[in-house]
Amino acid sequence: MAKRKGMNRYQKAAFRPGEHRTRQGDIEILLALAQSEDAEERCYAAQNLCPCHVRRRIDDVWQALYQMMEDPDVRVRRAAWHTLEDGGSPSDPAFLPILRRALHNETDPQVRRFAELFRSMQEEQETVALARAQAPRYSMRGRCDFCGTENAPVRRDFETEIAAVGSAQRHAWVCETCDVHEPGR
Repeated sequence: MAKRKGMNRYQKAAFRPGEHRTRQGDIEILLALAQSEDAEERCYAAQNLCPCHVRRRIDDVWQALYQMMEDPDVRVRRAAWHTLEDGGSPSDPAFLPILRRALHNETDPQVRRFAELFRSMQEEQETVALARAQAPRYSMRGRCDFCGTENAPVRRDFETEIAAVGSAQRHAWVCETCDVHEPGR
């Protein structure tokens, strides 16, 4: 039986109906609507500047969304915070002051829940970063691949690969005395 030419499942999924995509020309119109005096237009812009519609990171879009997160109209704020939940970057430095202001000043319970969610994510990221900073640099014990010292505190050297069994490669283990990439650390 001859193989039929057609689309694979990923190609078919691209044509399946679902979330509409916002095109470049539409993005410029939505950015203008985000600055409108009418709250309905700003709300429409916030809903359609969502990452699931835009599908790429455009700084002007995010600046407009950050501005709408502090909008006087609660529907606009809700829509803008929802876009961050759909695919934003909560670790963006421009977002952190907005988050702090929302935690202190926000009166709408739904927007406060969004802010609390992102605060807990931020706290978790800070906890992980602190744990990484406090972790010992040479946390494993093993044989140094450079000097051959057995049962020494070692770390993986991701810049050096060692031939392993067969054609496989592995990262080298290096002890503190042989560590020349970052001396004194």
